[in-house]
Amino acid sequence: MRLPKWGLLTFNILLCVVFAYVSISSFSNGATIWWLWGLISILYGYTTITRFVKGYNEGWSSTEIVEDERTWNVRLVSCFIAFIYILLFLTAGIIVFYMGYLSFDPVIYMILAVSTSVAVFAISQIVQTIPR
Repeated sequence: MRLPKWGLLTFNILLCVVFAYVSISSFSNGATIWWLWGLISILYGYTTITRFVKGYNEGWSSTEIVEDERTWNVRLVSCFIAFIYILLFLTAGIIVFYMGYLSFDPVIYMILAVSTSVAVFAISQIVQTIPR
């Protein structure tokens, strides 16, 4: 699938702004995981900057292949890493809750597990796309 570079840049800017807003809103409301949303916003900011540089160098009207065999395999590997991470995170949480070492709401722990899994997915995407 081919998409114009300006469209991908717009989508990344939108996601960066949305996660930054959620981070600032969480911080102002006293939430404990505001830093995680900020980290995800920084990762999307990095992706936005790289897309901007790439679009500036190659032209905005050109298209970019978004989905092919290689990108599909990169996403599968990233999903596998994020899935293993969330399984280990939740297993450790179950053990810690069962033994009584942790005393906060399990729903917050699950939200933290899913959010950090998304961050792990994003980081593994970035690491896999770095040219060697």
